[in-house]
Amino acid sequence: MTGVQTCALPISMPGGGVIKVTAGNITVDRKDEPLLEAGPYVRIIIRDNGTGIPDKYISRIFDPYFTTKKQGSGLGLASAYSIIKNHGGLLTVESDPGGTSFFITLPASSKEPGVAGRDKERIATGKGRILFMDDDEMIRNSITKMIEYLGYRIETAATGAATVEKFRQARDSGSPFDIVILDLTIRGGPGGEEVIRDLLKIDPEVKALVSSGYANHPIMADHKKYGFRGVMEKPYRVEELSRILSRYCGQKP
Repeated sequence: MTGVQTCALPISMPGGGVIKVTAGNITVDRKDEPLLEAGPYVRIIIRDNGTGIPDKYISRIFDPYFTTKKQGSGLGLASAYSIIKNHGGLLTVESDPGGTSFFITLPASSKEPGVAGRDKERIATGKGRILFMDDDEMIRNSITKMIEYLGYRIETAATGAATVEKFRQARDSGSPFDIVILDLTIRGGPGGEEVIRDLLKIDPEVKALVSSGYANHPIMADHKKYGFRGVMEKPYRVEELSRILSRYCGQKP
């Protein structure tokens, strides 16, 4: 799989400690795990020896926007849960005063090593200018490499204000962006839902795509109602990205 994904685990070890990561193959029986299809899986366990998660919080840690940190957004674990679920897997947690364990269970692949490389044959390159908004620097850097690899030019922005300004400047200069990709949630500022409104005021024909790791978000499910032309689900894959860019860069207003 080729893609970009990030998540943050709420590890709490104020006095320092050890984070242990293990992985192994397992076979899932639906009697034991009804949320997964029966079959072979890979399970990754991430364990710390910190203070643990209080019982009053443990049932809420995967809820969007729930956080106990002053600077936290409450989206890290919610995004991780959604990404893993979209891959047919499951993210669970166990915690006690001696530490916390996260269990990432993902379907095992039956493909031989190297088969994924054949996907390159399905990659479509193209030309055009892309404006990409996301508050995660790692995602911005990764998507830049992917889009440039596909032959497009790209500019990125970390905030809604910067996105609107770059869009306005490009249009005024006579070299507008062919596609604008807006992340749905931006920490500490307006996200895709708010930014698209400003872009539509500047150019009612803007070709904007909404991006998120929450596939079941109302805006992702009914994007045209909000002014978007299409959606891009996280994590990003080169094959899917090439298909979407090729489609919308050639689409007439």
